[in-house]
Amino acid sequence: MSESSNGTYLTIDFHYNVMFARNPLVYLDPIRMSVRDVDFGGMNYREFVLWVRKLTRGRCENLYYCSRNETLAEGIRIIDNDADYFEFIEDGYMPKNELRINVYIDHQNEPILDWADKEVLTGDELSELVEDDDTDSHISDIMECEHEPDEEVHTFDKTIDDEFLNKLWGKPIPNSNEEEVNDDDEVVFPVFDENQECDKMVPILVMKFSNPLEQKLCLTNYAIE
Repeated sequence: MSESSNGTYLTIDFHYNVMFARNPLVYLDPIRMSVRDVDFGGMNYREFVLWVRKLTRGRCENLYYCSRNETLAEGIRIIDNDADYFEFIEDGYMPKNELRINVYIDHQNEPILDWADKEVLTGDELSELVEDDDTDSHISDIMECEHEPDEEVHTFDKTIDDEFLNKLWGKPIPNSNEEEVNDDDEVVFPVFDENQECDKMVPILVMKFSNPLEQKLCLTNYAIE
């Protein structure tokens, strides 16, 4: 039983409003909020989830926790039911955690535990995993595949006057027999705005992103919407 019945409450550092990244497993620049005056030991899992949703004012796909003395890959655990929740409370009251523990909120429903498992594989385990992958590749290499006869294979010249490639490059691709397109013609590409509303994020062909995380954010919100 937790010590909350004696008036000693856990301090929980909540991390939310962004996403996990892997290799190494981290939670990117989150909003942090420390709560130390709530009797979490008096709640059950469902009550805790509802309380967290009110705290963060947003969607909460999964909840994870980790002690302050471990890296995320080594110590992250999911809170998915009452048993997980009570184990989380007990861990918080263990002497090594000094009544303080981290909670991370996953808004994207990512396979966090799989990422963590792959990150902490030992050298031997990693070698076995690679060998298994090589075996699968070898099997696929020797499998019989049906191909069209060479004389029936059709080829197409898609490098000249192709609508998709012209749009992707930003201007017509010149024919070798025609004049070159003027390089001084300015091409304007749409630029992603990370500050726009989530439901307005729509990926556009040739859109420019400042970094891969912006692209992931755009595609994720577009898929959800």
